[in-house]
Amino acid sequence: MIDKDESVIIARVDNRAYAFSLACPHQNTAIRWEAANHRFQCPKHKSRYTPDGKFIEGRATRGLDRFAMRRDGEQLQVNLDALYREDKNAVEWSTAFVDLVAREK
Repeated sequence: MIDKDESVIIARVDNRAYAFSLACPHQNTAIRWEAANHRFQCPKHKSRYTPDGKFIEGRATRGLDRFAMRRDGEQLQVNLDALYREDKNAVEWSTAFVDLVAREK
């Protein structure tokens, strides 16, 4: 799902949900999903990313920036004030997802 107004992409990958910034970390160009190649790609300089936002190749130097997320009952909540960069917030970046299989206690 893409929310252009908030510049957020919500992706479901291997029973996890991620919220990414729509902007490529290289020069803030809006990334696109390439269904045929099962990856995200920046149309400007061709940086490529896995479905969970990890950097594959191109001019960018890090994965897609991730927003903090949490589950609220059956809803997913994205915190637009908490954006994590892989190179500056490695721990937060690596844990910025919601496990879709786990149940709330």
